[in-house]
Amino acid sequence: MSRTIVVNLRTLAPIWTGDVDRTSEQAKETSLMGSVRWWTEVLVRGLGGYACDPTGDDRCSFDEVAYHRTGEAEDGLRDVCPTCRLFGCTGWSSKLRLLLTDGEGGYEVNLSQPGVSFVMNFVELKPTEPEERWLLAKAVWLITRYGSLGGKTTLKPPQPDYGLVALASPLRLPTGMTRKDVQAWLARILDASPRMQERLRRAPPEWPDLRLFFFNTARWLDRSQVNELVRVDPSGFLSGRRGVSKKVFSFQTVSRFWGYARDEGMLEKVLATLQRLGVADTRTGKEVLDEL
Repeated sequence: MSRTIVVNLRTLAPIWTGDVDRTSEQAKETSLMGSVRWWTEVLVRGLGGYACDPTGDDRCSFDEVAYHRTGEAEDGLRDVCPTCRLFGCTGWSSKLRLLLTDGEGGYEVNLSQPGVSFVMNFVELKPTEPEERWLLAKAVWLITRYGSLGGKTTLKPPQPDYGLVALASPLRLPTGMTRKDVQAWLARILDASPRMQERLRRAPPEWPDLRLFFFNTARWLDRSQVNELVRVDPSGFLSGRRGVSKKVFSFQTVSRFWGYARDEGMLEKVLATLQRLGVADTRTGKEVLDEL
């Protein structure tokens, strides 16, 4: 019997998922699944593993030749990163299907208002590893505790907030699984694939890595503060450009902001600027990793 991983949530601000009419009246699973996948990639990199860019030229693909040679799926997955193993890549379908239901179990889910209870049901289509379920649960925890979910989260105050959710019940983790267990599993996948090791060595520094994140759950940044913060980076990485998102996200509804830098030097400049602006209690991604 297939397993269903159930996550009970409540909106703190509208969740934007878009639809064919460019509205968000009917929540779309694909958008939310993409957001959860993005945070899982962030977490895998932060734990020292490799996660590809699934939209890039060097994205993962299942090795059909190796698979047909032995009949073992693991041989086809040898060069497939942990996030693609879970969420799918070329030649390998996702292990999970996301099904949204409302607080009463119905399938018409509208997340366009705060205070809406809903359920993310991750239905197993293939057996998942305990380490994968741990990563999924911790990615959702990151979203609810520090981050955001769905689209339109790049809007700066005083624009309305989107993408804020809270857990309505505790997450269930695989019994006995620890962060060190997951790190060891990620290391084994990497050690088994010289090609993946090479891809890790040449991975672009701009790929989001939890170790280079900063979070604050006690303050929000107004437009002038966000602009002051991104000015520490003359390269434009923090500010973004047309078609490329900025890297600082601020939410007035619950007094929260988060973002990420490209390297340690940029992160240090961000933290120093926040201190100069009088913004206290900012946590680094490394500190958040210690909470896992």
